[in-house]
Amino acid sequence: MTTEEFRRQWARTIGEEAFQSQVIDLARALGWRVAHFRPTRIQRKDGSVRYATPVQADGTGFPDLVLCNGRRVVFAELKSARGKVSPEQGAWLLGLGDAGQEAFLWRPADWDAIEAVLSGMAHQKTEGRTS
Repeated sequence: MTTEEFRRQWARTIGEEAFQSQVIDLARALGWRVAHFRPTRIQRKDGSVRYATPVQADGTGFPDLVLCNGRRVVFAELKSARGKVSPEQGAWLLGLGDAGQEAFLWRPADWDAIEAVLSGMAHQKTEGRTS
């Protein structure tokens, strides 16, 4: 298996949680501070369990990561290869981009672009890409 074949296989099969951990590890290694707000486990009276991130106002759909390195702030929504972007997530990305912020939808196949952004080689705003 070539390196390129391995990367394509990795991008197709890695889950969102593992992908997020790798993005966080890369960001920290490059000197970024990273914030991620985890969902809380909620057990219902009937015994079923659901997960929800406690937010108020328009917080639903807020990007997964906020990264800051002292010179830049980056907002990133992370999805697996087949993960779907909710309308609220898309609205946040577009709103942040319209406000002049660096806001991204990142998937594992975007790894080269992620490295470029976090290493300072690229500055890019969202351009309506929410899928």
